[in-house]
Amino acid sequence: MSNSTTRSQPLTITAGGYSTAGIKSENQDAFAVKITKSIELETKGHVAVIADGVSSANCAAQASQMSVCHFIEEYLATPDSWSVSKSAAKIIAALNSWLYSRQQTSAADQQEQQWYSTFSAIILKGTQARIFHIGDCQIAKINADGYQVLTKAHSTPSGILNRALGAANHVKVDYTTTEIEKDDLFVLSCDGVYDFISKKNLRSIINASESLEIASQSICEKALANGSHDNLTCLLIKIENAPDISFNQLVYQRKLQVIPPALPIGSVLDDYEILEIKQQTARSHVYLAKDRALQREVIIKVPSLNFDEDPQYIAAFIKEGWIGEKFNHPGLMKIYPRNPNSKFLYHVCEKVNGRPLDQWMSDNKTPAIDVVSDILKQMISALRTLQRMDIIHCDLKPDNFLMDDAGQITLIDYGSCKIGCFEEPADATPLGTLSYSAPEILLGGTASHQSDLFSLAIITYQMLCDQLPFKTLSTPADIPKSFQQWHYRPISTFRKNIPQEIDETLKEALCADPSKRTPSFSQMYEGFKNRHNETFNDFQQPPLIVRNPVLFWQCVSGCLALLLITSLIF
Repeated sequence: MSNSTTRSQPLTITAGGYSTAGIKSENQDAFAVKITKSIELETKGHVAVIADGVSSANCAAQASQMSVCHFIEEYLATPDSWSVSKSAAKIIAALNSWLYSRQQTSAADQQEQQWYSTFSAIILKGTQARIFHIGDCQIAKINADGYQVLTKAHSTPSGILNRALGAANHVKVDYTTTEIEKDDLFVLSCDGVYDFISKKNLRSIINASESLEIASQSICEKALANGSHDNLTCLLIKIENAPDISFNQLVYQRKLQVIPPALPIGSVLDDYEILEIKQQTARSHVYLAKDRALQREVIIKVPSLNFDEDPQYIAAFIKEGWIGEKFNHPGLMKIYPRNPNSKFLYHVCEKVNGRPLDQWMSDNKTPAIDVVSDILKQMISALRTLQRMDIIHCDLKPDNFLMDDAGQITLIDYGSCKIGCFEEPADATPLGTLSYSAPEILLGGTASHQSDLFSLAIITYQMLCDQLPFKTLSTPADIPKSFQQWHYRPISTFRKNIPQEIDETLKEALCADPSKRTPSFSQMYEGFKNRHNETFNDFQQPPLIVRNPVLFWQCVSGCLALLLITSLIF
C-alpha cells in the first residue's frame, strides 16, 4: 500500500454554554454537550442538546433535565452500527413515551403531573450536522455565508407552543442535515434569548469575547437587558477541524497499514503461523493458520496486492473486519479483534467448517422442501441480526454461505455491507453480484433490507430448481432498464412438483418493485412455511395424466387391449 496515504483530520469542536432563570424564580431550561473521542467520535459523533421545559407544566424543569441527560446517555449506548438518524429516533420516541406516561394524578393532591419540554439536539459527525427538533428552541449556523436559522418554531402565530416532548403519545420530530466546515459556529438558544437579541448584536458579542462560555453568558445577559421575561439559555459550538471527506476515520487509520505479500506455508504473520493455503484469488488470499498465543486454528484473510491502490476495495475490506467483530450469532462468521498496532492489513476469522452452499446445491439439484425450509430459516435468523444492527449485506449469494455436515449455515462474507453509522460516497458503485442483486440497486437506487430479501429469495428459488428466476445478468448491459422489464419465470418451468403456493410466495418476494415486494424476512418465511405445510406435507405426486399424458393413454390402451383379449378367451 502506498505510504503517501494521508490521514483525514478528525472532527474537533469547542463549546461553551450558559443558562439562567432570568427574572423567574425557577430555571426550567437545560442543556448539555458531549465531546467524544476515538471510535466513539467516528460511530456516534459529538452531541449537544438544549431543552426548555414548558412553563405551564408543573414538572417542566424535571422534564427538560431528563430530556437532555437521558438522550445523550442513551444515544451513546445504541449499537455502533446504527445510523445517527435511527439511533436518535429510537431514543426520542422512547423518551417521549416515558415523559407522556408520567401524566398521572398524585394521590396526595389530585394534581396531574405534566412532564412537557421542548427538545433540540445537534449531532456532529463526519462532515455533517444532524438536527432533531421539537418545539420552539432554535439552532442556527454562523459562517462566512451569514446567519442561517436551521429550525422552525412549532408554535401558533400568537406564540402558543403546539409541539413538545411528553405532550402526546407520539411526537413528530423535525430532522434536517447541514454540511459543516472549519470555523462554522452553531448557536443553540431558547426563545428567551433569540427573541430578544438581534443577529448582529449576537455576532458582535461572539467576536468580542475571549471564550465561547463568556460569549454565551454575555448573550444571555444582553437578552435579559433587552426585556426578556423568560429563562435564558445559550450554547455555542465551534468547528475547529472538520474531516476532509465524509468517510469513517477508521478507514483512514487502517489504510496506513500494509497489505502483506503472499504467505508460504510455515511463515508467520504477527503471531499467526500459516498452516495451509485455502484460497488465492485476484481479490484476496485465505489461509488456515494457528494462533500461537491462544493455541487455536483460525482463518487469515488478506486483501490482494492487486487492490493496493483501490480505495473502495480497501475501505470495504476494512468495514468487513469492523462488522465481523460485532457479531455473536451462530450463523455469522466471527472476525476476532487483533493487535491494533500491527503494521499489516488482514482479518483473523473464526474457522468455520463446511463447504460453500453453491457446491451443496450442485450436488443436490432437487432437494426436499423441508431441507430448503430449514436452510431458509437459518439464513433469515442471521440476516435479521444484521437488520437489527442497521446493516444491509448487499451481496447475498450461495458462495457467501458455508454449510457443515450437520446442515448448519454460516454467512462468511461482509465486504459489500452498508452500515448505517458509516458515511459512504453517494455514487459508490454497487459491489454485489449482478444476478443476485436487487433491481433497485442495479438501477441506481438505494439498498435496503428488502434488497437483501430479494437476493435471499433468488437463492431459495435456485435451491429448489437449480435455476435463476430471471435471465442471467452477465454484464451491466444485460440489466433491464425498468422494473417492468424484470420477468419472473414460474418455478414450475423447471421443477414440476413444487406447489403453486410456494411459487407464489417466491414471486411476491421477487417483485422487482421494492414497494410491492414482500415487506419483511419473517413474512417471507411464514408464507413459505405455511404454504409448504398446508400443501406439500400431504402433497401427492401429480397424476400420470398430468406428468406424462402420452404414457397415460398408452397404459389405458394396453389395459383395454388386455381386457378385450381376456373377454375373447373366456
